[in-house]
Amino acid sequence: MTDDEPFRVAIKDSATDANEAAWQFGRAEGETAEFDSEADARRRARELSAAGETPLKIQRAAPQDPSDADAYLVAWPERRRRDPDGTPARGLTFDTAANQYGALGEAVVCSPAVNPPVLAHFARVDPALPDEDLRIELDADPEPVVVGASRRWVPDCRATVRLGPDRPVLTEYWCEVKTGDGSFERSQREAMTAKAGEATVLKIRVDVTELPDSYTAWVRKVDPEEGDGTDVRVNATLDSYE
Repeated sequence: MTDDEPFRVAIKDSATDANEAAWQFGRAEGETAEFDSEADARRRARELSAAGETPLKIQRAAPQDPSDADAYLVAWPERRRRDPDGTPARGLTFDTAANQYGALGEAVVCSPAVNPPVLAHFARVDPALPDEDLRIELDADPEPVVVGASRRWVPDCRATVRLGPDRPVLTEYWCEVKTGDGSFERSQREAMTAKAGEATVLKIRVDVTELPDSYTAWVRKVDPEEGDGTDVRVNATLDSYE
């Protein structure tokens, strides 16, 4: 998909059944709505969420999806349940808290500690690196990046790329991982842009809808002058670990 192609969003029943504003939007647009960009589609979903009773989200279509839609507008109800269903003996069922949901994306991107699939693939297609077998080693607790008095970013991981163990470092990737539609805070974005002037900074967004079988990640290199660059989409299955 190129920047000048429309972004097609299929309006699902879960959205129109749960949100009156989405139902009206679906009546006007039909089964599929076209937007100028994914950002426009996500902005519209936020507007419809604010106008209706149930939050909505834009969910990317899976790579193997036969539909010609790029994404779906679906209901995304808030998880409010505090007490689990069940008993300790029979099993306890909990809703996933926001911080747990965010940790899912970080976990799949930052594991295993050597050659994690998303970053290993990105390194293979990075034109700045040689076309050889590469070794990616993760530091899951890098130092915070601090710029000025108010811009601070704590990366989720720092990846060093080498030709092998104990070989010289070819490059480093400083990474921020978001699950689903999680937003990048302004102070994070400013510090990431500043850091991009001296190292490669990656924004990684992960769709964990298909876990435990697969997940999809979009990797975007931060440009220190122009902001975000082009997405590289990576789909990984559990076979990647075998």
